[in-house]
Amino acid sequence: MINFFTRRTQRLRALFVPAILAVILLLGSLIILFFTRTPSRREIKITAVIKAIANDSEFWEVVKTGLRAGAVEFGVDLDIQGPWAESDIEGQIRIIDTILASDPPAALILAATDYIRLVPAVEKAAALGVRVITMDSGVDSPLPRTFVATNNIEGGEKAAAEMMRILEPGRKLAIINHVRFATTAMEREKGTRRVLDRDGRYPVTGAWFTDNFEENAYAITVQLLRDHPDLGGILAMNEVSTVGTAKALRDTGTAGKVRLVGFDSSLTEIQFIEEGVIAATVIQKPFNMGYLAVQAARDAAENRPLPSFIDTGSVLITVENLYEPENQKLLFPFVE
Repeated sequence: MINFFTRRTQRLRALFVPAILAVILLLGSLIILFFTRTPSRREIKITAVIKAIANDSEFWEVVKTGLRAGAVEFGVDLDIQGPWAESDIEGQIRIIDTILASDPPAALILAATDYIRLVPAVEKAAALGVRVITMDSGVDSPLPRTFVATNNIEGGEKAAAEMMRILEPGRKLAIINHVRFATTAMEREKGTRRVLDRDGRYPVTGAWFTDNFEENAYAITVQLLRDHPDLGGILAMNEVSTVGTAKALRDTGTAGKVRLVGFDSSLTEIQFIEEGVIAATVIQKPFNMGYLAVQAARDAAENRPLPSFIDTGSVLITVENLYEPENQKLLFPFVE
């Protein structure tokens, strides 16, 4: 009997000791992992509120592609929102109010529909600790950490210089703009008028606003042709204004007689350039704009220093340089 219990005790001891050692080793490993592991980095939440969420603008579709590419590259949680139309200023304000009232992001990318009326929304975001980055169109406030955009004054100067190159002096001009108090509209017109006023040989009959509706640009152009049969050229300040104006010139048989210099790029604009309806267009780099805005928002959320302005660049496109490889990359970007 004694031998039986002795043998059993020895067997239990043989099993128990290795088990204790295994538990000790496991606990030791867990302790080492706890103190030496690299803390996981919480994904930064960024919201982009653009001017228009509808997919009928190639410009904003490419901006959205750049935003999404930036989100993947910089590892951020990105949400893109916006009103249906660029003219819906109140709608954009309500969207921002809703965002801030629920779960404010670390950073807000804003393409403002109005230079003045979006200021309170920016102030509210900043008061909640949200870092604000403006993109494409800015606001009348020092609170945004940076402004990611085309140099629109310079773009307007390029458009005016090209009009002066292709049109004989003394001919009358008109400006067809988009949303009255959007910084893109104000700055492009400022650059255009600066060059024309300095030259002094091209009288400007005035500026008209489309509220970013193509049919308005079309109607304004038709009325201008009736009121000013001696009109020599039209400077259109964005994609919608350019396309609407081009269609009116084509339909009235005045294409080529009235020279059109526009802004932005779309497949329709490219076709009109090839047909000679549009003489030139100043194109932006919307993919770069979206991508760099996300990078800036990430940096702002991490309190990194930023310049006050990030210029995404612009290029003048004519039928002469339309097919150059570098310009083809800008004119035909990948759109999701």
